[in-house]
Amino acid sequence: MTVLHGWHRGERLVRQHLEFDKIPSTAYLYSHIAGEMPEQHSTFYCSRLQFLPVCVLDEDQRPWGSILAGKGGNPGYIRNPKYDTLAIEAALWKGDPFFRYMKAVDDEKNTPLIAGIGVEVSTRRRNKFAGSIKRAEAEDNGGVVNIDVTVNQALGNCPKYIVLRELVSHPSTSPVVQHDRPRLSPGEKLSPEAIALILASDTVFFGTTYNATSLEQSTFPSHLGMNHRGGRPGFIRVKPSDGRTVVLPDFSGNRFMTSLGNVEATPFASLTFISFTTGDILYLTGEARNVYGSEARAIMPFQDLLTEIYVTGYTYVQDALPARLAPGYTDQLSPYSPPVRLLAEEAPDTKLFAKEEQPKARLTRIMTLSPSIAIFEWESSAPLRIDPGQAIILDFSTLFGSRQYQHMAPGKPSLVNDDFIRTWTVSSASPHDSDSRLFSLTMREKPGGVVTGSLFNILRKLTEYKHAALEDARVLSLDVNIVGINGDFVLPPLPSPLGRNTPSASKVLSAGTKRLYWFAGGIGITPFLSMLAALSKVADSDLPPWEIILTVSTREPDVSLSLISRAIGGTTCPAYLTVHLFTGVTSPPLPDIEPEFRVVTHTARVDSLFLNAMEKDWEAEGSEVFICGPGPFEKSILESLGKVGADITRVHREGFAY
Repeated sequence: MTVLHGWHRGERLVRQHLEFDKIPSTAYLYSHIAGEMPEQHSTFYCSRLQFLPVCVLDEDQRPWGSILAGKGGNPGYIRNPKYDTLAIEAALWKGDPFFRYMKAVDDEKNTPLIAGIGVEVSTRRRNKFAGSIKRAEAEDNGGVVNIDVTVNQALGNCPKYIVLRELVSHPSTSPVVQHDRPRLSPGEKLSPEAIALILASDTVFFGTTYNATSLEQSTFPSHLGMNHRGGRPGFIRVKPSDGRTVVLPDFSGNRFMTSLGNVEATPFASLTFISFTTGDILYLTGEARNVYGSEARAIMPFQDLLTEIYVTGYTYVQDALPARLAPGYTDQLSPYSPPVRLLAEEAPDTKLFAKEEQPKARLTRIMTLSPSIAIFEWESSAPLRIDPGQAIILDFSTLFGSRQYQHMAPGKPSLVNDDFIRTWTVSSASPHDSDSRLFSLTMREKPGGVVTGSLFNILRKLTEYKHAALEDARVLSLDVNIVGINGDFVLPPLPSPLGRNTPSASKVLSAGTKRLYWFAGGIGITPFLSMLAALSKVADSDLPPWEIILTVSTREPDVSLSLISRAIGGTTCPAYLTVHLFTGVTSPPLPDIEPEFRVVTHTARVDSLFLNAMEKDWEAEGSEVFICGPGPFEKSILESLGKVGADITRVHREGFAY
């Protein structure tokens, strides 16, 4: 049974902010937190864990997340001598924050609180505990610490954002403290290595503290919390403006809100990041605050709840964790994890409309290109300025209704965090000197996709029962809200006076461009279609001062060529454009296009041999490279470019993060 007397003041504030206090079913969730450790939990800790993240306090009462593990990186370093006790024999490495707790003990400044979370990453099982340290003694060699913990809070917790991975023992570690900055000065930033690990991580361990006042202590005693947060790689961001504020989005969970409640009452937190491939560990502590609603969305667009941690101290240790990802194993991301959201300051070229000012877009026409690819044309209720290559953000909640809370959705996990907002690159473009109400989106149906699945179902129904509506889809009255326009992956500005020099475009290329190398993987051709369409609308005397080499890798060569032909107006291939088509299709069927449409077809992969054969100077003044396609395609092109001497830091990339 629980020993808690309700929600403490921080938890009550969070519940009020989120209006959970108005939901009766959440009122007594705290009663699930047991006052004793179940036998199932103690067995789990003792037999299943290769490492144990715990939260402890340093001499300044700041929380730090420590990683406890046995000597060889195998389970078995934890014992359960009593029903309420865990005895841990931890092989600590230099730099681990548990040493800060030990120092606080020596200085008689310690608070013997602890919290931990056990995560079995191969099964997504996890359990949490909180309590106090009764003993922490280092053996003579100083590397092994024996810790006795009395547990007075226990909870079996939600597994849904855990990334599945198989870990193996890696006892031959050589830990090195690369950075140790326990107290940052006001102007200091996190190291590039620390920021890189944060942005590459799909997992973090989130430590918090609740410091009760003297009046609260008997009813809501002080305690620590340790939690897990997971998502897609990069879901946690670092503010470029100061290089030390970490932004942690909060996804839909079990609505206990204990971690955020602790932050609300005692505004400090720790974050611990682990590289499971290198064994590197980053420990952070800092000042924390929860951010809600419009203020949260101003920091991270479309995110209604987040926690900011202003880092006040950090330690980076290389090659520390005595367990590693099994050779040949690929991480399996949780299907519940939503797409990565960038910070507003990371996307300065994004224009978002205020909720009450969002224009409407009405579906006007649908053109089928293949069973899974189609063009959907729309008309906006207000003029839009979309630079060639930019994307549009649409809100489809008018089709699906507002999101309703559900803790788990085994049949459709993505619905748990789905706000029905989608981003697509616009595949048509208005001339540089004017706005337009019309835009088209070339879409591929995503298997299991909520929005594309619904749009393609409409297409199939119209094809079968109401074919005329494909040409004039206005009769459907299918309206969605336009949330904004974004992207700096745009066509360089045409020399004045031929085109307007927009801020977003002016940053892409320097003046005097000689060649543009465009690499498109599959549906990643869409921004280049928009660029070609814009160029096709300038007068012959105003042709761009560039040579454009478009390289397309596709399994549907006929569709790609049809799209290119349509983008340039169905005429002959302009003099400035060369198209290389890479496909695994033997004798690919070519569409009925202009006979003078020049295309070079290849059956191999795009590689460094092809790039070398182009005999171009990749470092020529003004030459620029653009890549758009799935992650593996982008990686392959970048590797090939590196082999031929191209400066990949100058490459412009448009990924599929949305």
